[in-house]
This record gives sequence, structure tokens and C-alpha cells, in this order.
Amino acid sequence: MRKVIMWDMVSVDGFFEAPGQDISWFVFEDELAAYIGETQLEADTLLFGRVTYEMMASYWPEAEGDIATFMNGVEKYVFSRSLKTVGWHNTKLVTGDAVAEVERLKAQEGGTIFIFGSADFAAELVEKGLVDEYRLGINPVLLGGGVPLFKPLSKRTSLRLTHTRPLKSGVVILHYQPQPDA
Repeated sequence: MRKVIMWDMVSVDGFFEAPGQDISWFVFEDELAAYIGETQLEADTLLFGRVTYEMMASYWPEAEGDIATFMNGVEKYVFSRSLKTVGWHNTKLVTGDAVAEVERLKAQEGGTIFIFGSADFAAELVEKGLVDEYRLGINPVLLGGGVPLFKPLSKRTSLRLTHTRPLKSGVVILHYQPQPDA
């Protein structure tokens, strides 16, 4: 069974996007690039909701470097009820049942599946218990508003901290795994 990992940069007050789809507050530096380089090797599939897909697809095809090579080459799925086509290389459009498709992908052979951004899409997977690990890059900023990473859930989910990596920039990377109800 493949793992689904939700990996996001987030403000201390819980937002992954400032108003106006602003992500300029993300602290990106050499240590974070090294972490991404180390961890992206385990992934061979990326999942996106429509909004995050459109942001990514407008940036990565023209970008250069190791991360761009990875982003442009890896298999990608975008989950949308409104998109009719997708143009980014190696991307498949899913217009049907997202939960069923993610369950199907998890059951296949392959590497880890990552979700970037996509809070609305991810909320359904979180609710159904399909996320196996949360990786958060906590950025040293309070945004005061924006798009929260996590949406309200119908029940509490306990998490176990499995890894911590503080960076010189003030970003702290945390890995959590959901814990079964006691």
C-alpha cells in the first residue's frame, strides 16, 4: 500500500496562502531546498486540487533546476469538477469520485503520493483517513488571514510527531502521523 503525504508550507497561525493567493511569504533557502531534494525522491505521484494545480502549472513548466525537473517529470493528478483539460506534462484530470481514485492509487504499486496545497481537495482525504503523514514547514510569520490549511473535521484526529527539523531561516519542518482512536 502506497503512502499519501500532505506536505505544505504554513504560517504559524495556520494559513498556507495569504489573501489573493499570495505565497511570497514562504521562506525558501538552501536548507529547505536540500530537504526537498532528499524527500522528493520517495514520491512518484502528486495530487492537486484545481486552484493549486493552476498555480503550479503556470510556474513549473518554465522553471529550471532539480525541483523543476522533478515537478515537470513526475506523474500528476488534478481533481476538478470544472476543468475540461489539463496541459502540464504528465498530468491526468480526475472529474469523478476523488476518494475512490485516491484509494485506487494507494492500492497500486509505486512510490509515495504527495499532496501539495489543495486544502479543499485534501480536506476530503483527511476526513476519510486517507492521509498517512502530514509534513508541515512552519514559517516564522503570522499572516492574520488567508486560506487555512486544515478545514473543520467531523472528529478529532490525534497525531504523533515523528520528525523535527529546524532550519537556520526559522522554518521548522514537522512530520506527523495520524494515530488510531484509543
